Amino acid sequence: MFPLLLLICALALPASNAISVDPSSSGQVSPVGSPPAFVAAPPVFAATPPVARYIEPVIFSAIRASDKSRKSNSKIFFDTTLSDVGFGWNAKSSEFVCFYPGSYFFTFTAVSDSSSHYKAAIVKNSEEVATIWGEQVGYQSASNSVILNLDKNDRVFVHLKEGEIYETSKAGRGYTTFSGFRLH
Repeated sequence: MFPLLLLICALALPASNAISVDPSSSGQVSPVGSPPAFVAAPPVFAATPPVARYIEPVIFSAIRASDKSRKSNSKIFFDTTLSDVGFGWNAKSSEFVCFYPGSYFFTFTAVSDSSSHYKAAIVKNSEEVATIWGEQVGYQSASNSVILNLDKNDRVFVHLKEGEIYETSKAGRGYTTFSGFRLH
């Protein structure tokens, strides 16, 4: 019992006031200045937790390719914006322009016309970064997603590279979609 009490006292004292305990002497205390068999270590404190930072939300979702952008080699313009939170989505130009630098998730979908294939791509500035393809056999849909690191004023949009895409004749609905949100 006595050695345990000494150990507790040794842990409670600063290292400069440590008490030496000789394990071979059945718990006897060594005089100060003797080489210690045990010296209490300074207390260990938990790391300071990281400070949480507020991330400004940025979310958008657009649907329905406009009539003027359903044929080959054109930027796809969207008729309807379903969501637009924060800064970035420009409905007139149908492109996302980065205001807050960071990582963003983007996804897009399109459907082929029954008589044509298509190839569409997400473009960052002028670089094609993710592509989808639909065959002309029936109406084929394809989707792709990508996470991009963006700097301020980087532009992201969908470009129809080849063929034609199909849209329903019912206004307010759409088969072609483009959505994105900020991760951090």
